[in-house]
Amino acid sequence: MRRVLLVEDHSSFRRAMAFVLEREPDLRVVAQAGSLAEARSKMNDENAFDVTVLDLGLPDGNGMDLISDLRETNPEASIVVLSVDLDPKNRALALERGADVVLGKEASITQIVAAVRNLQA
Repeated sequence: MRRVLLVEDHSSFRRAMAFVLEREPDLRVVAQAGSLAEARSKMNDENAFDVTVLDLGLPDGNGMDLISDLRETNPEASIVVLSVDLDPKNRALALERGADVVLGKEASITQIVAAVRNLQA
């Protein structure tokens, strides 16, 4: 079972993503956050999640800043960045900071689920 932390400020998108991921037999959404502060509060237990799906545009800062925190808290966990802003510079920076996969929000749900599943396979 892969445990997922969802970090997305748009609650309707986050809830829809959680619904889809929860329907997969090998995935479980263990926590959701709508801001950097909320995500940081969910990171206390280093074994709480295996994969983080992270939006970069958050109301209290850039999700890019969370990547290093996630790596430090749980170095074995994987990070899928899912963002509207995917210019080459931001994509490279996210990967440099420790993201495993960077996808645009236009990615299909099948692609997102495959990324979450394949990172821990």
